[in-house]
Amino acid sequence: MIKVENLKKSFGDIQVLKGVDIEIQKGEVVAVIGPSGTGKSTLLRCMNYLETPDAGVISIGDLTVYAKSAAKNDIHELRKRTSMVFQSYNLFKNKTALQNITESLTAVKKIPREEADKIGMKILQQVGLEDKRDSYPSQLSGGQQQRIGIGRAMAVNPDIILFDEPTSALDPELVGEVLDVIKELAKKHMTMIIVTHEMGFAREAADRVIFMDGGYIVEQGRPEEIFEKPKNERTAKFLSKVSRM
Repeated sequence: MIKVENLKKSFGDIQVLKGVDIEIQKGEVVAVIGPSGTGKSTLLRCMNYLETPDAGVISIGDLTVYAKSAAKNDIHELRKRTSMVFQSYNLFKNKTALQNITESLTAVKKIPREEADKIGMKILQQVGLEDKRDSYPSQLSGGQQQRIGIGRAMAVNPDIILFDEPTSALDPELVGEVLDVIKELAKKHMTMIIVTHEMGFAREAADRVIFMDGGYIVEQGRPEEIFEKPKNERTAKFLSKVSRM
């Protein structure tokens, strides 16, 4: 189980996270929705210490990290248990699709190159890009690059994958191929938190939807509860606006 307790984060005088609590069960897919600037991406980045939280506790399995006293070893172990898929792909431009996937296996996990390549090829097959093993990011479409990014996250076999608006940088016609890969992971019960502005995808793929606003979790529940019968007025107002877009 993944547990976040009283997570807080400020940037200067602006408090972005004001005390967030989440529990996620193994195999659960959680979609996080809400207006821009409400702390959704910051929540993910704090969960794997790309941003250092000001306060709070993060637990993944038997590992518990306290923001006030986190040591380097704690942060290293936390990052070993999480993987991040970014909006802007963040691939190594000088490495092939296969090398981008296997880099963490050889450099961090010290897996021999031959074994890492076998794992990498299996993942390329899963994301539908087996024929692109030797292609560089500049030779791939945005959708293909993001699928490689997802493959890279899968490679280290994390306890949870964190998706930060994985389709926001894509042309509309490329969104579907990325969402299909994520849906396949959901079918395999990969534990995931997905910050997304794709409401239809959140409704279809998530086990639970969290609505955030103003640095807080305002409401959460099953997709049909949130999208059809939201209890909070702020949630209903947000959904009414996005449904007209």
